[in-house]
Amino acid sequence: MKFTQVLRIAVSNLKSNKMRTILTVAGISVGIGAIVFLVSLGYGLQDLSIKKIASIEAVNTLEVSDGKQEINKLNQAMAGKFNALPNVTKVSPLMMVGGKTDIGSSKTDMVANLVDDNFFALDGTKVASGSLYPAGVSDQSVVSSGLVKALGSDTATELGKEIFVDLNFVAAGNQAATVTKKFKVAGVITDDSSSYIYAPISLFSDKVLDTTIFNSIKVAVSGTDKIPDARKAIEDLGFSVTSVADTISQVNQIFRIVQIVLALFGVIALVVAAIGMFNTMTIALLERTRDIGIMKAIGVYNIDVAKIFLSESAMIAVMGGVMGTVLGELTGFLINLGINSLAKSVGGEAQTLFYTPWWLAAGIIGFSVVVGFSTGFYPSKRASNLNPLDALRYE
Repeated sequence: MKFTQVLRIAVSNLKSNKMRTILTVAGISVGIGAIVFLVSLGYGLQDLSIKKIASIEAVNTLEVSDGKQEINKLNQAMAGKFNALPNVTKVSPLMMVGGKTDIGSSKTDMVANLVDDNFFALDGTKVASGSLYPAGVSDQSVVSSGLVKALGSDTATELGKEIFVDLNFVAAGNQAATVTKKFKVAGVITDDSSSYIYAPISLFSDKVLDTTIFNSIKVAVSGTDKIPDARKAIEDLGFSVTSVADTISQVNQIFRIVQIVLALFGVIALVVAAIGMFNTMTIALLERTRDIGIMKAIGVYNIDVAKIFLSESAMIAVMGGVMGTVLGELTGFLINLGINSLAKSVGGEAQTLFYTPWWLAAGIIGFSVVVGFSTGFYPSKRASNLNPLDALRYE
């Protein structure tokens, strides 16, 4: 028999029992939809977590701090060495200085993080309100929400206000030199754990000497694939190196496990649907036993009979896979829409909780087809092996 004839007979058989076909397809759709929904949730949460961890530039950044050795120090000369390494594009030091700050009559202890214009991008720093001060600006700062609360105020009232800071620099002979500066609050970072500000290090160039030790140095490389070589070169100098990429790798490993667990829940639903599909094909075999006998009596080959049954199971699986994928995507979209609407009503930020890569959707539909062939294989083999005389006598 021609392939078109096999398909025409298969479609006709499915149409002859519309309700059974619809229910079987619905069962497969629910199983596939459950897998798409749960795995998409896992991918969505993974994507959301990684975006929260770092910006693209921050992913390609190493953070260098003092190691156990005492020979090399994180000073200006070492920053120059880092900048001269292959594939290093930017170097940004961080200098932390203790001091006090006051706004009006309120005063509190705090730490000043003195950074250059590249630091915020390399660190992936985000503000909850206001903005990061632009490059080249010397009269603005960014403060933590912990500092705002320590001053007995709130974020909304502090933006744009003037803040005075007294910083205690250590000069030659371990003598402390206090420097007073005035800034405008440009933005606030959500961090209630400590009180600190970010301020331009260029304002204190006379205090940053060749012997000044930085707390850490950000080193940006040209690409993620260049990180291992740059990291090894810096570690060979005796420094401790960490990377946002390490955190992202750990997050990915955790979410792989989460995705597998979620997919297993969906597979359980699919197994139940597959049992229903197997039952449908077995019943179809029993109902059409005489028809199979007649087909064989007029010369239809065993392989053609098997193809008819396999075609029916494949059609059911494809329809169930496509409809299930759409069902899973639609359910995720509606739930995400409801959650975001609720979040916006209470002043929260909208987020995308569900994400389905195209290859995942295609893979799930392909998996559905494999399930269809698997459940249809035994009935098709049984049908092809039927004795024509026994089939014709079957009541």
